[in-house]
Amino acid sequence: MCLKLCIPSNSLIITCIYISPTGNFNFLLNQLESILNKIYNVSTDVILCGDFNINHLNDTPRKHLLESLLASFNLFSMIKFPTRISNNSCTLIDNIYINTNGCTFSVCPLVNGLSDHDAQIITLTHDLNTTPKRFFYLSRRFDRDTISKFLNLLSYENWEDVFVDKNVTILFNNFLNTYLKNFYACFPIRKKIHHKISKPWLTTGIRISCLNKRKMYRTYRINNNPTFKAYYKIYCKILSSVIITAKRM
Repeated sequence: MCLKLCIPSNSLIITCIYISPTGNFNFLLNQLESILNKIYNVSTDVILCGDFNINHLNDTPRKHLLESLLASFNLFSMIKFPTRISNNSCTLIDNIYINTNGCTFSVCPLVNGLSDHDAQIITLTHDLNTTPKRFFYLSRRFDRDTISKFLNLLSYENWEDVFVDKNVTILFNNFLNTYLKNFYACFPIRKKIHHKISKPWLTTGIRISCLNKRKMYRTYRINNNPTFKAYYKIYCKILSSVIITAKRM
């Protein structure tokens, strides 16, 4: 069993949990309660998510124990649809628990084809009183004018301090101080806003192909037609090749 805790600088706490199907369930509940006691606060938003390995579609003692514990911290299950579907079974073993004070939300499944577990997407609309982050980068301006100014300033230096001592370390430091004084004067550091283009390789065609791949995967999981399965694998292979080429370009 594994617990991972992430505490941002604002009032939102996200806790990811994995419960091993063969682990000590009572021990995990005690550890989980201990953690929730430390992080829980009336003014704090908590999201608890992960693979619980407890089928929430069935009423079992483990389910009741877990939900009773989380309800005491005002945490309630948001996922109501199966998250692991196979040819022989349909279970809800992945879940998201949140305290719903002052927020609206929506949840939906995402079949990404990476695992036999479907992903879950939760969208929260909540005022956390956070300031939007602005990303900056630092740079120096090097062009013909600034370089010419730099060379001109160096030419006016008499460099006497570089030759007045026999100690090589002192001579080098004197030289470096003079050099950097002019360098920083000609090429100051400037702060600029970083306008990042997210995934420029992700074209409209690739988006549509990925959407078609996800649709076919839903059919692939329940379809035993070998011709369709072979077609799906070829489609995935071609799409992967296209994405790799787009990233390189």
